[in-house]
Amino acid sequence: MKTWKTQLAGAVLIALMALVLGLEATHLSHPGAPVDTKITPVPIAHHSCSQADGIRDYTSVTQAPDGSLSACLRVGSAAAGTYKLTARKSTGKGFSPAGINPPGNSISLAPSSGPPGTVVTVRGYLKTTTAESRTHDSALICWAACDALVGFVRIDWSTTQIGRFTAQLTVPAAPWFAGTRVVPLRPGQYSVIIPCLPAVEKPSGHCDGIGLETHFDLTATSSSLCRDETTCALLEASPQSGPPGTLVAVNGWAPLIGLNGTGLVEVAIEGQQFAGMPRYAEEFPLMVSTLFRVTDAPTWAGLPAMHPLSIQRTGMDPIGVDPGNPRRFAYCGNGAIKVTTNAGSTWSTISLAGVRAASGPTNYPIPGSLTANPLTCTSVALDSRYPGTLYAVFSAVPRNSGPPPFYFVAYVTRNSGRTWQPVPVPAKSEMGRFGGFRGSPSGVQALFWSQTTTDSSQPPQFLVEQTTDGGRSWQAASLRCPVSGPCIGLGPQDNGRCMAVGEWQAIEISTDGGRSWSSPGWPGRLSACATSELVGTTSVGVIALEPRSEYPLVLSSDGGSSWQAIGLPSLLGADAEAGNLPGSLQLLPDGRLLVAGNRWYLLGPGAAAWCAVAGAPPISDGEWSASSRLISDRLYWSDPTAGAAVGVTLRSFPISAVHC
Repeated sequence: MKTWKTQLAGAVLIALMALVLGLEATHLSHPGAPVDTKITPVPIAHHSCSQADGIRDYTSVTQAPDGSLSACLRVGSAAAGTYKLTARKSTGKGFSPAGINPPGNSISLAPSSGPPGTVVTVRGYLKTTTAESRTHDSALICWAACDALVGFVRIDWSTTQIGRFTAQLTVPAAPWFAGTRVVPLRPGQYSVIIPCLPAVEKPSGHCDGIGLETHFDLTATSSSLCRDETTCALLEASPQSGPPGTLVAVNGWAPLIGLNGTGLVEVAIEGQQFAGMPRYAEEFPLMVSTLFRVTDAPTWAGLPAMHPLSIQRTGMDPIGVDPGNPRRFAYCGNGAIKVTTNAGSTWSTISLAGVRAASGPTNYPIPGSLTANPLTCTSVALDSRYPGTLYAVFSAVPRNSGPPPFYFVAYVTRNSGRTWQPVPVPAKSEMGRFGGFRGSPSGVQALFWSQTTTDSSQPPQFLVEQTTDGGRSWQAASLRCPVSGPCIGLGPQDNGRCMAVGEWQAIEISTDGGRSWSSPGWPGRLSACATSELVGTTSVGVIALEPRSEYPLVLSSDGGSSWQAIGLPSLLGADAEAGNLPGSLQLLPDGRLLVAGNRWYLLGPGAAAWCAVAGAPPISDGEWSASSRLISDRLYWSDPTAGAAVGVTLRSFPISAVHC
């Protein structure tokens, strides 16, 4: 399960939205009433979930106008046991409408009567309309009273008759909350109120705008739901049990808590994460719950020994290795790139001075006013076939822009640093949309985000440019499959910023030898803030290692179509909690798992507990730990504490000394 701080962040967001909507603090049932009372069949809409839907073990959803609600949850890293799956509503204030229907103002409904669920056009006239007031494109609307159902409607202002507007309202199709009670759905005349046009309500619950009120005649036969005001809500889970990582479809029904489909409901699989949250039950009253059984996850100890066939790492790595010669590698140093051809015995220096001149004509000059001197690259890649060609990534700010965020930009030198050129950008992309290099023995690929992606419901599209002649020419291409093992890859790195919303790379799977690629629904992406790994193995298929995830190890044995979370033993003492391993997490060639951070730990094949690595040097970079990288017979990392700039010093530790 998520920690209470994470839950609190989501809860605060819901509370703020509820304050705007004016939802009254209420409990659905009387104090002490049972949760699962048998009731008249309710209109539950049984929605299914795709693997991309469920992200966490809690979420906020809107309630449909008929009272139904649906959610998709992912079972968190909870211990086996029985938990409550709950639907809670947020709390807030009612409203005090302004003066109603001042002379010269009007409101009408079409139709003005009808059954539950009728879609009504609201027409109004605001005598005191100004150009500023017409910039308000939404307004609050109340049903029955402004301490009952409250929601938002879109306001469409007339362009030919100044002051006239239209909006649409869906008449409630289910019982609703009014204060602390539930109002059954019965025929009758009900007020429709726009309490505050065009101003937004003040924190006090009052407003200084114009209030408009009319009536709607509800004509349907009475509903039997909630007639006796006992518990009349229902929640179902499918499946009703499963290990951490299981996708759960939640469907239910409850009296309305918001008008026009704006009622917010928090759905969660509740564990101990709420125990430390003050007044949680008061601020988020329980509407209905059901039971969910968390079963034991498959464990690391139960897996066969595995050995990596390919390893792909997220993030912009300051260390680059020749894909065809592990004795040749490079790292981003202080003002230069350092290159070795003999496993670190001697080093040569590649100047970055030409990058400044090459960036001058671009929209991303290097370094910008906010970029530290001396110039240091973010990432480096080597070309196996052309020793004089190197590829480097830099952070830059667009010309004439405001403060950061920074963007990644890509450069290439074909003459060992004497001159540099920007990597050519595909026609449907832009220089600041660069997302990383991918090297192989036959060439180097550059990934760019496409500018043509417009459908937010679809995965972002990216473009691949490839060079096989040392950077002299580039052609459109597709991602390459690894030399051995499953055909897997990582998409470009986004530009989300780790201290804000995080940076990610999509998992890419190909079933046709690399001609086409797709991302699994879950876990569709891996964090790039701390190094994650996508690994093809000899025995179990594909594994994803993500140290900052609630599921640090997930496994797919069917080529990426389905995944399951694997339980790892807790680290010794209080070093880590679920979703926050204290360092990098990687699979070693002999099948052991390594955590390398302030302290190092090993988990051997079939082991039920971690052991500490004696004599290992600490690796730390504040909140995020630098990630060690195995090259030949040593683990290397860029030391962030050795000087003023990250990448000043390359440190290493022999793999032979990594034992307990």
